[in-house]
Amino acid sequence: MNKTYWPLWLLLILVLAAGMFFPKLMDTDAPEYAGIAMHMHQQNNWADIVNRTYENGQAYDYLDKPHVLFWSAWPGYQLFGATDYGYRLVSILMSLLAAMATAKLGGLLYNKRVGQVAALMFMTSQAILLANHDVRTDSLLTSFVVLAVWQLVLFIQKNKWQHLLWAGAFLAGGVGTKGMIAVLVVGSVTFFYLLGQRNFKTLFTWKWALLLASFLVFLSPVLYYYYQQFDLHPEKLVNGSFGMSGIKFLLWTQSFERFAGDRTFVDNPEFSFLFHSLLWAMLPWSVLCYSAVVARIKEAVQTRGKSFWQVEQLTFAGVWAMFIFMSMSSFKLPHYINVLFPFMSIFTAQFVHRFFEKGNFKALRIIRNFQWVIVGILGVLFVVLNGWAFPVQHWGVALAILLFAAIIIWYFLRTPTNLFDKAWVPSAATILLVNFGLNLNFYPQIARYQGGSAMAEAVKEMRVDKQQLFLYHTVLRSFDFYLQDWRPMLSDTAIRDRIAAKQPTIIFTNDDGIALLQKSFVLQELSKQPDFHITGLNAQFINPKTRSNSYGFVHLVAVAGVK
Repeated sequence: MNKTYWPLWLLLILVLAAGMFFPKLMDTDAPEYAGIAMHMHQQNNWADIVNRTYENGQAYDYLDKPHVLFWSAWPGYQLFGATDYGYRLVSILMSLLAAMATAKLGGLLYNKRVGQVAALMFMTSQAILLANHDVRTDSLLTSFVVLAVWQLVLFIQKNKWQHLLWAGAFLAGGVGTKGMIAVLVVGSVTFFYLLGQRNFKTLFTWKWALLLASFLVFLSPVLYYYYQQFDLHPEKLVNGSFGMSGIKFLLWTQSFERFAGDRTFVDNPEFSFLFHSLLWAMLPWSVLCYSAVVARIKEAVQTRGKSFWQVEQLTFAGVWAMFIFMSMSSFKLPHYINVLFPFMSIFTAQFVHRFFEKGNFKALRIIRNFQWVIVGILGVLFVVLNGWAFPVQHWGVALAILLFAAIIIWYFLRTPTNLFDKAWVPSAATILLVNFGLNLNFYPQIARYQGGSAMAEAVKEMRVDKQQLFLYHTVLRSFDFYLQDWRPMLSDTAIRDRIAAKQPTIIFTNDDGIALLQKSFVLQELSKQPDFHITGLNAQFINPKTRSNSYGFVHLVAVAGVK
């Protein structure tokens, strides 16, 4: 590792550590998945995946995300209990492994320095930093995919069969995390890599059977438990149908029903959605990435396509074929493209490094100056969020941010850098400073407006007997997780029965629920917490003057009697 970049890795570790321990899991996905793993941990049953409905809070067999995401929580839960930082632990470690694989892959495709820079570009992309505290499936999926591709390229270059065994294991991890999208991405980039080399012989070697065998062996626990939970029980009503096959779901339905818009998966169907999502998700590298794409296309046009066979196509044709395929899907979310970021980072790093190799310092100065514009925008964002919208309130947080900034200043003053490093290092350091402030100050402060986790903390502070606590009209995943319990939901009839039996009854509900309860019951309010969906930030919420008009409330009430 280039010693010049060690301070950046130190800063990155500090950002990841802050994201591991300080922010709350943000509704809805992250606390939902953490809650499913919590239930498995509490029941000591890591075979069956069980969730609960929004409608009545009842448990049901969950056929959506496969086992590996939930299994990844096991080590952290064993060490720290069912905590948010325990849930995040393995995903963060896997992201660091993905960075290592990105560096290695970049070294194989270009050179060692490109790989090292690509690893830092990958880890400092905004969506990747976000994904390491708002943990869903994407950190694990991305890590398994780039690890698999790295091993496949090693096999193609060195023809050593053991790399296929490793690739099969990592590919199984990806499928066991989020289905066949892992195979599609790995297959796309590997195929175009071989095609660009005109390496047709490798495409048809018998050794690919080793990859398949390894893949099936390592995926077999997921297939077996899916078979046990679903295929053996056709009488179960799962996802609105009887006779659902867990194995078929994993190997086909899970990914392709989203693409086709089956079931309820129709969202952001417009083709350009992922293209403009990339602009913020890959900050501060997104414009450089698009510039690299334009340069590669221009080169292909100028050479009448001959350049296709002269440069590697893994990080270009393979990636953008997959990107366009994803853009054709009827269901798209911004984090779906995270899995392509290791390869996009390599492509972007080589684009900048190529100017350095050719001595094109004019182009490097243009890149440097443009990236400083992005640094300025990020600096303004940092001040707005941590100085105006949610000012730092604790001296310890302020001191930590100042020390972090001091390390950056020391790094710039003490480390001699060439024009290549000056073109990208300030952007990496700035996005790390921004996210350090977000993780230490911004996210913890907005979590006070997340009704579920805020009310769970209030319940603990008031030492409410959880056996007397029930839900009404709402299920909030953050409440479930931070309460560390899936409390039942009561109907009006059930509440009346408890009052008649003189059983103390405490209800957690939202504004709609409290309006319904007030029609039939005498209530004593114990706590009231703001409730805003903090993953859907908007200007009204960010502005301190209008914030109070942007959210509703959740309520904790004791039922004192019947009207």
